Amino acid sequence: VLYYAKELQSLLGTYLRPLQSYDKLSAVDIASLLGNVEEISAFQQTLNQALEEVAKLPENQQRVGGCFMNLMPQFRSLYLTYCANHPSAVNVLTQHSDELEKFMESQGAANPGILILTTSLSKPFLRLDKYVTLLQELERHMEEAHADHEEVLKAVTSFKSLVSQCQELRKRKQLELQILSESIQRWEGEDIKTMGNIIYMSQVMVQCGGSEEKEERYFLLFSNVLLMLSASPRMSGFIYQGKLPLAGMTLTKLEDAEGNEHTFEIAGNTTERITVSCSTSQDLHEWLDHLQRLTKGTCNTVSKTQSWSAHSDSSKSPKTMKKFLPKRKTERKPSDEEFVIRKSTAALEEDAQILKVIEAYCTGAGFQQALSSRKDSIPQVLLPEEEKIIIEETRSNGQTVTEEKSLVDTVYALKDEVKELKQENKRMKQCLEEELKSRKDLEKLVRRLLKQTDECGREDTGRKSSLIA
Repeated sequence: VLYYAKELQSLLGTYLRPLQSYDKLSAVDIASLLGNVEEISAFQQTLNQALEEVAKLPENQQRVGGCFMNLMPQFRSLYLTYCANHPSAVNVLTQHSDELEKFMESQGAANPGILILTTSLSKPFLRLDKYVTLLQELERHMEEAHADHEEVLKAVTSFKSLVSQCQELRKRKQLELQILSESIQRWEGEDIKTMGNIIYMSQVMVQCGGSEEKEERYFLLFSNVLLMLSASPRMSGFIYQGKLPLAGMTLTKLEDAEGNEHTFEIAGNTTERITVSCSTSQDLHEWLDHLQRLTKGTCNTVSKTQSWSAHSDSSKSPKTMKKFLPKRKTERKPSDEEFVIRKSTAALEEDAQILKVIEAYCTGAGFQQALSSRKDSIPQVLLPEEEKIIIEETRSNGQTVTEEKSLVDTVYALKDEVKELKQENKRMKQCLEEELKSRKDLEKLVRRLLKQTDECGREDTGRKSSLIA
């Protein structure tokens, strides 16, 4: 811990503080490189002092885990801020590599100087992983009865969570920079850079209107509009899918149901109903928090069925269904004259004859045969719980097993398999995006190094030529 604190002080004193007076970079770029390293360095001094005080106590009274847990809020705030800024710092390093190379070497850094600055700016978030390792090692050599044992375990869990949050935040900020710097296919309206800063962004699944099909989208929230993008088929860029104005937007949080977790709905005066499914509960909380603040509205919680009935389109409304129903014919009331005629003796005798004919037909063999054939033609009721089918499964050891399963069990098993396949497909897409991004970054780095090598080679050739001359 002490060595890391000294590294930060050296980075600040030798490179970052002198960089503030470097006139080859703008103030914004310099601020991106500096980030909050000063605050982290000061915090590390506080941490060192706290750990030194703990070390002075008898071993059975030392609370290393408790010390880290007491400082965890500061850890979280400082390192999340640093990781949110780090992609911007990397962007400055890439855009101004030549100027920074000269500056670093002028400050005594070994060639290539840009490499020292790059690795130094990566150390703060890499340090978080080391805290996890150090605390796990401490817990391994600690008796369970020790008073600090539970606190050490809590600290390990907290640092793991913080590492995960920092990684996700860095990826999101890196993606934001990529979207803002690259051209977007089918873009409409003013340039995206005129829309201001991105307040929040994440990858979600959406359903538009009454559609059951979910589509992958990237939501970018600005101060007055919500931007929707999709990834191109080869993950090489982004495609414009529309903008949703925040004015008049209403939000509805849906209760979690199977296949619809972390979901909310967006509606508006000029917007069709959109169901948004977030990847985590934290992502859902962030979206609702930001959107409620910007729209100055409230968010109600309803079930999926309530939401559907409330937002159902007019073609399914009972009011509009009435116009498709034929009008009922007005019953004609019999006149007094007709009533008298119907009550005559002749009419009653005629009715009796008709009834006899009907009775004879119903008791006849032809009617009974027709009735029995109609019963036979009625389809049998299928009970999923009782119906069985034969399933062949191949186990992990290569053995094929034949089992008898009910239709219900089979359907649920297939549903679980489809869900797992969807999750695996999503993970593969994310890995592919990261791989493509890494390849692009590596290509830029290789080109830059080749350029520097060529320049060094030309300088050496020039020196040799001047010496020969």
